[in-house]
Amino acid sequence: MSECPTSRSTEVEETKLSLSRRNFFAGFALAATSLGLTGIASSAEAASKKYKVCATKDIKVGGGTRFWIAGQEKMILVTQPKKDVFRAFSANCTHNGSLEQKIVGNTIECQSHFARFDTTTGAVKRGPAVIPLERYALTIEKKFIYVTFKK
Repeated sequence: MSECPTSRSTEVEETKLSLSRRNFFAGFALAATSLGLTGIASSAEAASKKYKVCATKDIKVGGGTRFWIAGQEKMILVTQPKKDVFRAFSANCTHNGSLEQKIVGNTIECQSHFARFDTTTGAVKRGPAVIPLERYALTIEKKFIYVTFKK
């Protein structure tokens, strides 16, 4: 698994959307706050955050790259199992939290205890892990990859 030169310790920029999902959730959060529903307001605002990760050309077909998302304090793994098919997962192995993973064919392999996960779905292909990798919503806009996190 290769890393983009820009993927190390760089903060991923939060993107601004016009009158779309982000503004809808921001308006919903404001309305919920004014009604005294701060828990819902916080969730709505968090659900609207979208992070620009990298350019699509930075992820090789059959490969993957790790990225630190500063606004979420998470390391993610973006894969391209097939041409123009991109997926985003937690970069932490569900067995022991290890970040030492590499892509082998269509498999994400943890180097600590050799658990294996599918690069398309995050499903466990071989233990000791039994829980699939957490998958994140990913969109492509103008040849850039964006990831949205649910709270």
